[in-house]
This record gives sequence, C-alpha cells and structure tokens, in this order.
Amino acid sequence: MTFLTFPFLIGGCLATAVPVLLHLLLRGEPKQIEFPALMLLKKRFNVNKRSYRLKHIILLALRILLFVLLGLALARPSVKVADWFPSLAFSTRENQGFVSSLAASLGSQDAPIAAAIVVDSSLRMDYVAGNRNRLNAAKEFGRWILANLPKNSQVAVLSSLREAEVFQIDMLAAEEKLKRLTITPLGRPVADAVFDAVALLNSSELEQRELYVLTDLSEPGWPDEIVTSLRNRVGDKSEDFGIFMVDVGVENPTDSALLSITLSNQVAASETPINITAEVSHIGNEASKTVELVVNDSKKGAETIRGSRTVDFPNGASRRQIAFTLAGFEPGTHQGMIRFTASDALAIDDRLVFTVEVRPPEKLLLVAPPPPKSSTLYLRQALETVPFAVDTLPLTELETLPSNTLKTYRAVFLLDPTPLEPATWKKLADYAAAGYGVATFLGASADSLASFNNPSATEVLGAKLVRQAVNHDGELWLIPEVSPIFTPFRSIPGYTLDQFPWEAQSVYRYWELEDLSSRADIAARFSDNRPAILTQTLGRGCTVLVTTPISERADSAMPWNDLPYSEARWMFLLFAEGIAKHLVGMGNQKSNFNVGEQVVLRPNISTFPASCLLGTPLGKSERLTPDQVRREIVVPAMTEPGNYTVRSGGVGQSALDLGFSANIPAGVSMLKRVDKSVLDRQFGADNYQVVRTPQEIIFGIARKRIGQELYAMVMLFLACLFAVEYIFANRIYKSA
Repeated sequence: MTFLTFPFLIGGCLATAVPVLLHLLLRGEPKQIEFPALMLLKKRFNVNKRSYRLKHIILLALRILLFVLLGLALARPSVKVADWFPSLAFSTRENQGFVSSLAASLGSQDAPIAAAIVVDSSLRMDYVAGNRNRLNAAKEFGRWILANLPKNSQVAVLSSLREAEVFQIDMLAAEEKLKRLTITPLGRPVADAVFDAVALLNSSELEQRELYVLTDLSEPGWPDEIVTSLRNRVGDKSEDFGIFMVDVGVENPTDSALLSITLSNQVAASETPINITAEVSHIGNEASKTVELVVNDSKKGAETIRGSRTVDFPNGASRRQIAFTLAGFEPGTHQGMIRFTASDALAIDDRLVFTVEVRPPEKLLLVAPPPPKSSTLYLRQALETVPFAVDTLPLTELETLPSNTLKTYRAVFLLDPTPLEPATWKKLADYAAAGYGVATFLGASADSLASFNNPSATEVLGAKLVRQAVNHDGELWLIPEVSPIFTPFRSIPGYTLDQFPWEAQSVYRYWELEDLSSRADIAARFSDNRPAILTQTLGRGCTVLVTTPISERADSAMPWNDLPYSEARWMFLLFAEGIAKHLVGMGNQKSNFNVGEQVVLRPNISTFPASCLLGTPLGKSERLTPDQVRREIVVPAMTEPGNYTVRSGGVGQSALDLGFSANIPAGVSMLKRVDKSVLDRQFGADNYQVVRTPQEIIFGIARKRIGQELYAMVMLFLACLFAVEYIFANRIYKSA
C-alpha cells in the first residue's frame, strides 16, 4: 500500500493522544463512604464497575480509531494488485537495483518508467485558438509531462514525421526534440506513429510503461486500416499500459477549407477554355466565404484576379463546388491559385494552386481512303473542337509523302487503311520512334492479313490480326482500363470511368488480335474481354491501335459500331480528344500534383538541357540533372505546397520554362472529431483515458503507477464508525 500524502497518516496517529488525554482528565474519582446498608451491594458494585470500565475502553478505542481513519483518509492510500502478489523477480536493466525493483512492484511513483510521447504534427495542428496553434499547445503539455516523469525513465518523443523510433539519450535530448517539432505537410497519420510507439514500449525492459498521445483527435488521424492493425498489435497488453489521449483540440472547431481542384486540361491549346472546379468544405458555425481566382503574371511580376464567387455555409458540416473558366492564354506555362479572400483559424487549407501549360494548336494528319473529307468527317469535327489544326490526305499519297513533310505533323491517324507496303509501315515506325504519334483504326479495308502481319506493320500496330469477329445483336461495347487516352473522361467532376454509359455505344464487328507485343498495353477491352484498344511506346513516341473503325457514315448498310453517332455521341468527342492528346504527348503530361508525389516532367523541346534550376515556393533554387536518355526531368517528392518553376538556359526550342504545382491531399485538413468508438476499438473501452488538463493526468498516473485510491472507501468506513461511536456513547452515558 502506498500513500500520496503520508504525513497526514502520521498526524492522524499522533492525534489519537487527544481522546486518551480527555479520557484521563475527565475520569471521576469516587468518594469512599462507609454505609452499612450498602455493604451487601458491594459485590454487585464491583461487577458493574468492571462492566462500565470495559464499555469506556471500547468507546475510547472507537474514538482513537476515528482519528486514525481520518489521518488515513487524508493520506490518500492506494493499492495495486502487486501489493498483494508482489512479483519481485522480473528482469531489469543492470543499473536497476533491488530497491527500484521493489518500488516498481509495489507501485511507487518514483520508480523509473518507459514513456512514449506521440505528438501529432499534422497540418491540422496549425489550427489557431487562444492565440496559439494546436502544436504549441501540445508542446507545452509535453514539457509538463517530461518534467513530471520519474528520474532514470526511458523517454521517446515521436511525431507525424516518419523517422527512426528510439528512446532519447536522456531527458534533455527529449526536451530538445520536442522543442524542434514543426508542422509536417508531408506526414503520416498520428495512429501510425502510435503504432510505432507501442512497438517501442514493448521492447523496453521496464515494468511500467506509459503512452501519451498529444493530438486534436480529428478524424483523418485515425484511418480504419491503421486502427485495426494497431488493435492487433496492442491486443490484451493495452491493460499494462498507462494510455493517455491528451486532447489539445477544439471541441467545436470552425473552419472553411479548399479541398481539391480539378482542371479540364492541364495541357491545352491556346484557344481552348480551361474549366477549373474547386471543392469547398465547411465545419462549424454559419459562415459566408468569398473565393477568388488569381493568375500570376510572370512578365509583370504581379497577380491578376480573374473571378470570384461567394459561398454561404449553414451551421454544421457541408460541401460545395465552385467553377471558374479561364481563356485567352498565350502559349507558355501559367500558374495561379484559388483562395479565400480572408483567412480563418486554419490558414493552410485556404488556398489551392494550379499550373496550366498552353501550346499552339498541334497539327494532325488524317489519312483515309478516298474521299478523305467524307471518311474523316466525324473525327475531324471532334478534333477541331479541342482545338487541333487538322489536315486530310488520301491513303494513296501516304507512300510518296516525304518524311520531312510528315514530321511537320505531331501525329498521324490511319482511318480504315488498306494494305500498305512494308516500306510505308517502316516509315511510320521511324516517324513514331522519333517522338511522334501514330493511330490506326482497323476496318473493312484490312482484307490482306499478310500485309498487316508483316514485321514492319506489327511494329506499328503492336499485335497481329487474326479474323473479324461479328456480333450482330450489338451486345458488345468498350470497357476502359486505366490509360492516358481516357484522361478527358477522368477530368469530368463527379464521374468515374465505369459510370459513363459505355453500353450505349454498341460495337458490331471488330478485329481479333494475337501475339501482342511486349511493349503493348491494353487500354480498353470489349465486353467479351477481348482487346479493343492497344497503346505502346515506340522509341520516343507512341502508337495506338483501335480494332474497329470510326470512318463509316451513319447510313452504312452493315456498320461496324455506333461510336460516332450513338445516343451517347458526346462521349466520342472525349474519346477522340484523349487519343489525340496521348499521341502528341499531352495526355500523360501532368503539371498538378499532391505534396509527397514524385514529379516527372517531359518537356517538348528539341534540345534537352544538361541541367536546370528548380524554383520553390519559398524562393529557394535547387539544381536538377535531367535524364537525357528518357528525356524527362524527375523532381524529388515535394514537402511544401505551392507553385514551382523549372527553367534552363537556351533560345527558342532549346529553352526550358516549365512549372508545376503541389497541393496538400484532399481531406487531410478536415477537423471533424473522431468518434469515441474508433478509440475504443483501438485500445479497448476501459484501457485509455482522454484528458485535457494536467490535473486529469495526475489522477490517471496515480491509478496506473500506484494503483486504485481507497479514499472513498476509507471515508465511508469513517462515517459508519462515527455513527457507531455516537450511538454507543449515548447508550453508555444514558445508562450511567
């Protein structure tokens, strides 16, 4: 048994002299009077005297016990199971002697412990309340915890930043690490850090272990998959831990956040309008926020406001989508942001940045059987809306077209080609390998398998033709895979690829393929699971093979498909745009990333630079070395959100002037409080304590280190004893 305030017990014992002294002072001295008539009662008197003395002794004992129990209650006794079953034979470190072992076994507050302090340093901890953010509040609480740990304890300070999990050398090292903690844009959920802290505590040889988690208890810090893994790791050992969830968050936070930004095109032609959609969320009290679209003018070094929207939020949690349209950009890289005009308590989610690369309209060549204007009608009209500069050419003139003239076009489309000479296929293969694109749409004119299956042709096509497959019922349609040619579909907000009405575009005939090239990827299948569209990388360029044509008119007697003129003909526009942008290098060109993603840039320049400079949002510059073989620039994972630039020397097509943007992932700044059931599932409902003040930790530590206090039980027994003493004393004095 241990006592929080042992001197009170000593005082209670010393106070027992008070009733003894009063008993002796108030004891009456009988006068001796000889009365013959009472001589016969003397014997009876001695019997009564002994009984009366016994009752007074019992009453004295009760009063002494009252003072002892009062001192015991003020001393706040507590008991651990180890008090009754002391396990003195556990292994400890060499410098832990018998006295420390005995103290730990009996639950002393001075026994060394193994403690892990996990500090949530995520972006949400930058929320300001009471003139300080949540991280500073957590650090202040952490300093108090360190100051109240027993001497010679093992201490580890962990955070959202992923690093080696070890105990600090000493208390000063732990304090220094706690002091140096900063907000971590690229961090892990706090539950992941708790996972590592539990493993570290389990490795300690000390008997007593305590885990302190300093967090705002927001929902994104406790994802289900980590919580489940943590519960499996903690298991039944959670009862051996002193687990304290230190809540430094705000009970009812108010915050408006820009969650995500979607651009209709990240690489666009100069005449193409760019649609920008931002998702806005709000939690807390009713609010009205103004969102503005700002574009950076690199020539003037200033910002231009290109639009604004006002969004009203009711009380509670809600989400909205706001849209802007940008147009009139000159060719080049353009950067900007969407932001709130007024910041709130969490400023990190009050803006989103973006980058758009604008190019002059790319030239495309459509090659088709005569008459080419009629055969290319649907595809030409679809591509001109993007816009692309589109020319047509009869298939018979392709063989005599000079290679230099062919390279004035960024991509070539073969619509229902007839058998070509191997030399023509070779010219197309060399054209693609030089960094251009070739798309082939097979149709009824492919009537010579030998011509399409020769090595020069299969190098461009990526597979061999087998036969025509027929499905007259039209119960066949495209099922897209993850491929750059479907990027326009993915840019439409609120839709995923499988939500588009693909079954409305029936396919009646197509070419079966075999012996797919190792370079070929299946971009789409038919609903019978056979390959429908192939993409492959060929040298520095790429090729696309579509096994059904798009050059037929709607009044064809035996159509191959309904792609250009079905009820969902608007999907054909996205389909044509996706293939064309993939061929010219715009489909897989990405300029907007999340913090933590690896950035890969593939600039369309004639001479690749030997080195370039990366400009960061903080105004710093870093030198990068491009990959000359792959003709790409790889930028390490960014940890700071904002707009970046990549520039090099040179003139004209040799100059490099690119940019990209990095935003925090959607949802990581959400302040919705985690449900208690999540923590119960993780640690067990009775195995942890949520605290907000040091006083709550003091009581929790007392229970974990020295056991359960007996104060209430002692006070109850004291009240009962006082009642017994009162009744017993009244009976004695009344009878006397």
